[in-house]
Amino acid sequence: MATMPLAALAAATNVFPPPFSRLQPRVRAIATAIVVAILIRWVRGNYRAFLALGKGGLPVNPLGYCIAMMAIPFGKESTSTACYDRDNDKSRWLSDPDSIPERSGERPILGWHSIPQRQINCFPSQEVKEKLVAIFVKHATANIGIVDVTISPHERVHNSMVIAEPIPSPHEVADHALREIAHLHSQIDYSLHLVLSPQDCKLVIERGWGERHPLSGTKTLPKEYLFIYAPRDDEELGIVERILLASIAYMTGEREVH
Repeated sequence: MATMPLAALAAATNVFPPPFSRLQPRVRAIATAIVVAILIRWVRGNYRAFLALGKGGLPVNPLGYCIAMMAIPFGKESTSTACYDRDNDKSRWLSDPDSIPERSGERPILGWHSIPQRQINCFPSQEVKEKLVAIFVKHATANIGIVDVTISPHERVHNSMVIAEPIPSPHEVADHALREIAHLHSQIDYSLHLVLSPQDCKLVIERGWGERHPLSGTKTLPKEYLFIYAPRDDEELGIVERILLASIAYMTGEREVH
């Protein structure tokens, strides 16, 4: 069998003509520059979105941003309720389920970053904000003896209600939650984080008033740690107030709270 000369073989297997081959490194460099430019632009926009969420759990700087980004792969979906069906604790602290109706409209949009977890639309009016703060302060004050007010052990920024020091933790969930009952995000969106019993979590999520933190159900947070959407009017203020009272009751083990 005749063999092809080496020079002819090289010419035959050269898919790209010499001028194109000489351009390849330049094309690769241009493509790389375009990708890097797009990535830099995305990171800048994403970093600004992180800053817009405000303070909460992480420093509001590039270090905090990097930590928030690293936490994203560990996040879970936040609106299913099967985990509460499987829980052996069937107690309810929202004594009248009918007092928690279906929330109207779509759920608020939450920020892309889960630390801090915040909604980025459906903000309440200034009047509703002030009423919500007054409700939080009222119940923190009315329950002195079973509730202490201190800086949130989770977010380390906002004032929070925690189980009063002399009161033993009534369940493992309380210890997992660092004994924090609730805190109000009173800087931007006026949402809340609070802890409810498993069956109350199921009710609140299914009726559209909140969802889990993406890290709930991990070593970091119990599955009973919920994000409650900011109320939009007086009627919703009353519903959020009932949810807050159920949280105080469940976390302290006291059926009669004020």
